[in-house]
Amino acid sequence: MIKQSVIIVFLSFLFQGNVSSAHVATDSLYPSFFSNEEILKVSLHFDVTTHIRKKSEEYCDGKIVIYDAPADSSTFNVRCRARGNNRKDICFFPPVMLNFKPDTLFTTDGYLAKLKLVTHCVNSKIYEEYMLEEYLIYKLWELVSPYALRTRLLDVTYYDIGARGKNYRSKGFFIEPLYMMTERTNTIEIEGEYFHDAVINSLDADRVAFFCYMIGNTDWRIKSGHNIKFIKPVDDSREEVTAIPYDFDHAGLVNASYANPAEWSSAESVTDRDYTGRCRDYDDNYYQLIKEFMAVEEDVYKTILNFEHLEPRKRKAIYKYVVAFYKELKKPEAFIRNIRSSCMDRY
Repeated sequence: MIKQSVIIVFLSFLFQGNVSSAHVATDSLYPSFFSNEEILKVSLHFDVTTHIRKKSEEYCDGKIVIYDAPADSSTFNVRCRARGNNRKDICFFPPVMLNFKPDTLFTTDGYLAKLKLVTHCVNSKIYEEYMLEEYLIYKLWELVSPYALRTRLLDVTYYDIGARGKNYRSKGFFIEPLYMMTERTNTIEIEGEYFHDAVINSLDADRVAFFCYMIGNTDWRIKSGHNIKFIKPVDDSREEVTAIPYDFDHAGLVNASYANPAEWSSAESVTDRDYTGRCRDYDDNYYQLIKEFMAVEEDVYKTILNFEHLEPRKRKAIYKYVVAFYKELKKPEAFIRNIRSSCMDRY
């Protein structure tokens, strides 16, 4: 009996080392962060003072509390650092990379290791709107591609354990880790910044180009892997890779005050649509994608107009911006002539 008691105590200590929670860690997997559309309340405790002042890429210790219900929460140890090359320059409060300690958080989607947190950037209403509009873009991409990084909207309180001890509260969102998306889509990540044209799946690449044209985004490029990740099917012998877009804060749909068209674009403003996809000597992809985008038109409108976290006037403005894209699609020959005039000769 003494030996059995010692074993029970040891196992209890082992499983409680990194997690203090109202849940018993061994009972079940933690619910998926990304299968629920409800806003998730969390609090993040770390050295916010240093995060704001230095925007350092060195990790610091912290903890995150996830409120599963008003009277129920789970606490996990994490390491935190600033991330985002451009946003570290422009943001008072840059995005955060959360690094969970090994074997800490197992969810129904798989284990969580690193998790991107998109923040409000600057303490103002307009910057929170920028963040919410970018979140909305991720949701729109889910409507047109099976290969989409899911997101989860958050109500975040940041508790500063640093020198200033100043706390902040704002909305933000988690972005699904790429390894988690590849697991559920039976694909693998392909690393690299340059692929020969023949290696890129042309229909998938053109789908990204159509979508970015819809949202007024030129801040992407397959050639250099700029705001693009690459995957390929696990069980497919072909070498073609699929492009996955991310980071949409420079899109015309958001129209952030700091945003500019990409240097390879001829657009004068981010709200000007400029097709920066690859030129094709055939129209098959274009007609296929017109058909696909037309099939989800009503779902796109519903997603925009029902997004209650933005004020009605904002939703209406976004709706009108996207309606203008669909008006172009409804004249396919003219639309194809237009994108042929601005497409890129190479990736």
